[in-house]
Amino acid sequence: MMWTKIKQLFGWVKDRMSWKVARRISLGVVLFVFFYYLIGMVVVENIDNSKNFAADKLDENAPGSHAVTMSIAMVDREVNTHAWISNDPWFKPGALLDNMANFQKGMISANAIFAIELKDQLSRTRGSSQVNVDLQEVASGMNYAPDKWYWDPTVSIFLFVAPAEKQYNSALSRLKIYNQSVAAGEAPFERRADNLLSTLDKISLDLGSSSDSISKKIDNGIGCVLDTKADDLFYDVKGRSYAYWLLLKGLRMDFAKVINDKDIVRSWDQLEESMAALIDLDPMIVSNCAADGFMFQNHLSAQGFYLLRARTQLKEITNILLK
Repeated sequence: MMWTKIKQLFGWVKDRMSWKVARRISLGVVLFVFFYYLIGMVVVENIDNSKNFAADKLDENAPGSHAVTMSIAMVDREVNTHAWISNDPWFKPGALLDNMANFQKGMISANAIFAIELKDQLSRTRGSSQVNVDLQEVASGMNYAPDKWYWDPTVSIFLFVAPAEKQYNSALSRLKIYNQSVAAGEAPFERRADNLLSTLDKISLDLGSSSDSISKKIDNGIGCVLDTKADDLFYDVKGRSYAYWLLLKGLRMDFAKVINDKDIVRSWDQLEESMAALIDLDPMIVSNCAADGFMFQNHLSAQGFYLLRARTQLKEITNILLK
C-alpha cells in the first residue's frame, strides 16, 4: 500500500515537471519566433528613396548611356546591396514587409518598361535595324515576376524554378555588356529627339496607369485607415516614381543637347520637382479616407495629385519635342 502511494507521488511529480518543461519550451519557441521576425524585419527593411543616389552614380564624363548606368545601379542596389524580399517565403522576416516588397516591385516594373524601350527604340538606328541580342535578354529578365522563389507549385511541385533575383542579375550582366559596347562605340544608343519623345511617352503611359489604379482604389476603398491594400498601391507607386525620377536624371544627361536645343530645360526642372515631391510622401500609416476628411488624410489622393502634375508636365515636354 505504501509502495503504491510512493509510486503515485513520483508519477505526480514527474507529470508536474514535464508540464513545466513543456511550458518553458513552448514559451521559448514563441519568444524565439517573435524576436526572429521582429529583429529580422528591423534588419532587413530598407525602403531606400535616397536623393543622393543619382549624384553618387552619375558622372557627366563617363562613357556609355547615363540612363542605362542609372538602371544598372538601382537594380543592383535593390537585388544585391539590399535584400530582395519581394519573393521571400513565409519563414523569412521579409515576408511580412509588404511595403518594402511593393516598393521594390514598383522599381523593377519601371526598369522593365525602360528595358523594353531601350531594346525597341533607343538602341536602334532605324525601325528596320536588328534588335540587340543582349537587350533582348535584358528585357526578358527585367520582366520576370518579382515574387518568384525557388519553389513554385503553380509550375511544378517537384522541380525548382529560377528565383527573381537570379533573373535580374542575369539581365544586369547583359545590360552592363551593352553599355560597355555603347561606351566603346560598338553599339548604338541613339540620342535623337524622337527617341526621347518615345521614352517619355512610355513613362507617361505607365504613370497614367498608376493614376487610374489610385482613382479606382479611392472609389472602392474600404475602412479608411484599415484599408490594408491602400499601402500596397501607395508603395508600388512610390517605388515606380522613384525609379523614373532616377532614369529622368540619366536621360537628361544623355539628351542634354536635345533638351537645350528644344529649350525645355525649365520644363524638365519642373518635371523633376513634381516627381521629387511625389516620392517624398512618407506617411507613418497610409490612409484611404475621404478626400476632405477631418482627422485622417487620403494619402492616395496626394499621390494622385503629383502624378497628374508630372504627367501634365511630361505632356508639355513631348508636345515641344513634336514640333
